[in-house]
Amino acid sequence: MVKMKLQDEVTDSINPGDDFYNYVNKKWCDSHPIPSDKARYSAMTELSDRVTEQLHELLEKPGEDNQPKTSILARQLYASGMDETAIAAHDLQPMLPFIQEIEQAQHATDVKTLIARRHSAGRALIWHLSLDVDEKNSERYVMTVSQSGLLLPDRDYYFEKGERFEKTRAAYKSFLGRVFEALGKDNAANRAAHVYAIEEKLAAASNTSIENRDTEALYNPFTFAELSKRFQGVDWAAYQKVTGLRELDGLVVHQTKFLEAALRLLDTEDIEAWQDYLIAQSVVPYMPLLAKKYEDMHFTFFGTVLTGAEKQEDRYKRVIRNVSALLPEPIGRVYTEAHFDEAAKAAITDLVNHIQDALRERIKKLDWMSGATKQKALEKLDTFLPLLGYPDEWRSYGALELTDDYVANVLAIRKFEWQYDVGRVKGSVNRKEWLMSPATVNAYYWPNTNGITFPAAILQPPMFDASGDFAANYGAIGMVIGHEITHGFDDSGAKYDKIGNLHSWWTEEDRKAFEKHTQALAHQYDQYQVDGQHVKGELTLGENIADLGGMLIAYDALQNKLRESGQTEKIDGFTPEQRFFLAQARMWRTNIRPELALQFLVSDPHSPAHLRVNGVVTNVDAWYDVWHIAAASKLYQPAGERARIW
Repeated sequence: MVKMKLQDEVTDSINPGDDFYNYVNKKWCDSHPIPSDKARYSAMTELSDRVTEQLHELLEKPGEDNQPKTSILARQLYASGMDETAIAAHDLQPMLPFIQEIEQAQHATDVKTLIARRHSAGRALIWHLSLDVDEKNSERYVMTVSQSGLLLPDRDYYFEKGERFEKTRAAYKSFLGRVFEALGKDNAANRAAHVYAIEEKLAAASNTSIENRDTEALYNPFTFAELSKRFQGVDWAAYQKVTGLRELDGLVVHQTKFLEAALRLLDTEDIEAWQDYLIAQSVVPYMPLLAKKYEDMHFTFFGTVLTGAEKQEDRYKRVIRNVSALLPEPIGRVYTEAHFDEAAKAAITDLVNHIQDALRERIKKLDWMSGATKQKALEKLDTFLPLLGYPDEWRSYGALELTDDYVANVLAIRKFEWQYDVGRVKGSVNRKEWLMSPATVNAYYWPNTNGITFPAAILQPPMFDASGDFAANYGAIGMVIGHEITHGFDDSGAKYDKIGNLHSWWTEEDRKAFEKHTQALAHQYDQYQVDGQHVKGELTLGENIADLGGMLIAYDALQNKLRESGQTEKIDGFTPEQRFFLAQARMWRTNIRPELALQFLVSDPHSPAHLRVNGVVTNVDAWYDVWHIAAASKLYQPAGERARIW
């Protein structure tokens, strides 16, 4: 691939101060239409596709004679997913035991027993039972109950007004009818209506995506005795026994109103309606694993209607995505042993240190925070735990055995993972656990460990190039590092102390000042619209704080690096500072279909791609100076009106 000069990438006819995103990205967006098998195409997609092709080549190979068992498991799962002949021969057989079990349930108590059995196999049903770190004691694990039970992307899809949502709901009901027809059931339309009616009632009791950002409100611990008094519709002693949680004293319920409503519905809705609902909940998520006609039926709604994609990706891509989700460390090990450059780990460690130093200095200079709270913030920053590339120790999957049956393998993995979690729930927290595969193009901050994780797959061009332009590195991966670190100090992360406990370390005055600054940013994003749909400033607040903080911190770190190195020369006519902002904008270049854009506006905590550029730079003083932004420019904000937080 021939690398374009920076001057050839930008669109000179666009004033950077009017639309910095398109000044940098218009040529790329115009020349990269969305492929028919995708709902969006972006710089991240380009990198993810490259990683997928690398994995494809690796998984198609038989592997070395001495390969670890984890690598064998990854290849086994991949091979079973690629065996279309066997999958076609199985047809609906993998689903029949679940359907028969559901149809044998004649009373609400039978359904509740069924729920416990599904949870004991690592599968969500109505609610989700999962392991998590105790929000108030980060040295121990707890089991949590979270709302679930909906097949549409978000509870708002059931209630939002407007033609697009009405068409989606109609298409969903039609899809459910086709599912029951494919299962050979009569009265398919009535069965679909049963499913939708129960989902709609569950959705009404569900938290909104904004409400689910309130971590304090989600922390509701109950002993099993207290659960029996508060949520009387379940035999919690029996549930505890079936799910294998005999050694636990209780559970944390994230959304109490949802659990109350779900149990009430179990006792009041007709058993026939519940049977139809449970069949849909059991079959629909597994349709992509079944014979082609069921997979295609699933795609027509969840792919085309909900995201706008015109056709499915090649099968190997879909299977690799599933392997990555189910066996994140095994496939990550296959990938990193073949493709990770160890030199990148040292270089990225140096960059992380520079980013932390820059934030440290910014905290010291804050004019709205008292000295006492600054000291706590600095202590939290100093205890950050960076996990880079891949785990120091790979997980053992010694007890997991797979076959050539794709669906059976998926079910076996989920049950294995549940048993793994049950086995460690009373143990100490693994603070170096990876929540994401090293073969994933992404990164995250984990508040319960006060740590950031950067998988191997993201530590390569165009996100990071150890031998490339250092200014671009600071603008791309440096900004992402700053973004993830800032999550420790966003409106949610700032509620956690240095060891990951949900415990305030703020003075009351400083907390009020912080909220005043963050609300200004929420208000800014509330004003933006995409295709007539407003961005949700409260939903996206944490990510917007991290985007702004990440850019400011990375820019300061670049300035420190420039002073150390003295490398201030231009490349392709652009200064290091300009190349920093160009790299940040290039990172978010995206083409997206309107169906997926709508889904993200409803439920995604990230702002639309162009606002992760234009919405951020408008608050960055250095951007105005570097690009000589005039007051008449469309993105210009008077200095006194710019959001200032970290």
